[in-house]
Amino acid sequence: MMRRFCRCLGFASLIVPGHALAECRPSFVDGPREVRLAAGDSMDQRQLTEPFRIMVRNDGDGECRLRLRVTRDLGASDAAFPNYMLNGPGGNISVTSASPADVSSGGGVVILQPHGRTSVGYTVNVPVNWGMRSGDYRQQLVFALSEDSSNAPLDEVQLRLKLEIPATARIRFAGAGGEGGAARIDLGELSTSVRTVSQPFAVRVLSTSGYQLRFASQYGGVLRRIDGPEVIPYRLFVDGRAFNMATGDQINVGEHTGSLGDVHGISITVDPDPSWHAGKYADRVTVAVTPI
Repeated sequence: MMRRFCRCLGFASLIVPGHALAECRPSFVDGPREVRLAAGDSMDQRQLTEPFRIMVRNDGDGECRLRLRVTRDLGASDAAFPNYMLNGPGGNISVTSASPADVSSGGGVVILQPHGRTSVGYTVNVPVNWGMRSGDYRQQLVFALSEDSSNAPLDEVQLRLKLEIPATARIRFAGAGGEGGAARIDLGELSTSVRTVSQPFAVRVLSTSGYQLRFASQYGGVLRRIDGPEVIPYRLFVDGRAFNMATGDQINVGEHTGSLGDVHGISITVDPDPSWHAGKYADRVTVAVTPI
């Protein structure tokens, strides 16, 4: 009996695409997720500038050419957050309260070497001024990595901008004289026959919250003769209301001021008296504002 055997040998080849061996695997690196912007007590046309960095890495064996875009989570952001400028690798990004969610304009290109990482710098500029209400304001930004030729996000990370406006207030005088020191109201020569009325002047209050405006007289509401004991009573009116200067008086305002402040008109009157002793008379009135 003749037997024949056939040996069959099989060969299989596996072709692996080169890009699979050189994969780009980008992601964000954990880091600070809040940028704090503190205005401080001075609100006179300031711009707060704060730099921050976003760290990205490539865990793959191939080079990554990525686009880093910035969008805004409107639902997690305060509508009252002021307009600001964000500067990054893609240039300046102007952000307004009415802008859509995508505030990028293309974003910046980032190149990552295999198993490399890099830090991408940004700067946020927020203008602050009088007219803003005290409190904390938040803006939620979303940074997304995508391939340079695609908009599909490969990884995302959120970062919060926190703007802190303190409760603070300032006083400005309008129509009052004096340079480099206390404001000065000159009543001139007091009449002994008719009422003497001061020239119009005012106190301008700038405040980021409600405030208390207080007036206190050094001599309890009288003009005291310089180098003498004689006094002359006077009356001080604020917004048309006579103030009790013997014990001090105040105004309470429950809302923050606008950008130009609240103007409180003031006048001083002295009733005539022919028995006055000749001389120069003065009083010092302290005007203080306290945010509430």
